[in-house]
Parts: sequence; C-alpha cells; structure tokens
Amino acid sequence: MPFDPLHSSFLHIHVPANRNTYISLTKEGEVRVRTPLKDEQRVRRLLIERSDWINARLMILEHATPTHSLGETIWFRGEVVPVKQLPQLQQSLEKSRKNTDLKKYYTRFYHNESLLTLPSRIRHYAQKMNLQPSEIRYKNLRRRWGSCDSNGVLTFNVMMMQLSYRHVDYIIVHELAHMHHMNHSKAFHDLVRTILADEKLLRQELKSIRMH
Repeated sequence: MPFDPLHSSFLHIHVPANRNTYISLTKEGEVRVRTPLKDEQRVRRLLIERSDWINARLMILEHATPTHSLGETIWFRGEVVPVKQLPQLQQSLEKSRKNTDLKKYYTRFYHNESLLTLPSRIRHYAQKMNLQPSEIRYKNLRRRWGSCDSNGVLTFNVMMMQLSYRHVDYIIVHELAHMHHMNHSKAFHDLVRTILADEKLLRQELKSIRMH
C-alpha cells in the first residue's frame, strides 16, 4: 500500500540534539523519522513533502527481486529472466568455456537488444517533442544511463535494456529534454513532465537502481 503521510503509521524518533530531520525506510518498509521536532503534525507535514520519495522507495522494496546468477539468469526489461528463455544469449554462453568471458556475451546481448528496441522509442518521443537529434549513439557506459551534448548528439547506455520500459522511456525523454535545457532546472523537469506525468517518481526510482 502507498504511504499516506496523514494516516499511515511511522516511527517517530525524537532526538532534541539533532539539527535536521532524517527520514529512512527499513528493509521491511517501515518509515522512520529521526527529528528534533516533537509535534507529530509538523512531522507529518514534512512527510507530505517527501511522500513521492517514500513511495518510490516502498515500490522498489515491494518489487525487489534476487540478484541474478551469471550464466543462468540475466536482468532484462526490469526482471530477472532465465537465460534459457533467450536462445541467442544461451547459445553464445554455451560457446564460452571460461566464466571470465560471460560478461562480454551479456554486454553484446544488451547492445543488440538496444539496437532493436531503442530507435523506434527514441523516434516516437523525438517526434512528440518536435526534436531532431543530430546523432544517436549506443555505448556501454559505466556511470550514466545516457547523455546529450551541445551539438544534439544523444548517447544511450546499452545497459538500459536491464530496465523496465517505463524507466527506459524516462531516460529517453530526459536526454531529449536536454536539447532544450542543458541543465536540471525547474524548466527542464517541467518539460519532461509534459511528456511523462510521473516524471518525479520515475526519477527517484531510477536513482535507486544500479547497473548489474
């Protein structure tokens, strides 16, 4: 169930010595607030301000899946999928006798899938936003899901294929929006929100997802 700041229960830890309020979630989904504030109504007002972040974290906890076993499963489209359900990848892995080679085949699989999946989705949102990238590149990036330079060149991380379609679409719209705003200003986020109404929630969810 979503967290309702006005009615849901939470653990209020009153720490008079604290200068700031800290909100955290346990693995079981309990919301904890360590704060110098004693008035519960004031605390609930703070929770209202952070409710999107709290619910994004709760959604991640609710849908958490076990890490995959290299060579047996793979993160694909937001889920852990058995390799045997992906014949091309399975055949590639069977040719590799050394475990150190496995990641190479996984990366190649993500790269091929990105070429099959991303162009049409990028084209759809580019047309919707009346934008025309000068070039689109697909690379295996270590730290970023994507980028946009001042010349309108968009680069997308092939590891995006680990993500659900809703997160893939957010990254695409995010990078396209940088063609108008080369920053993360309010105007930038407002533009993304005109295309994806739950932009804020998607952004918060994506911050909590690491590449596998």
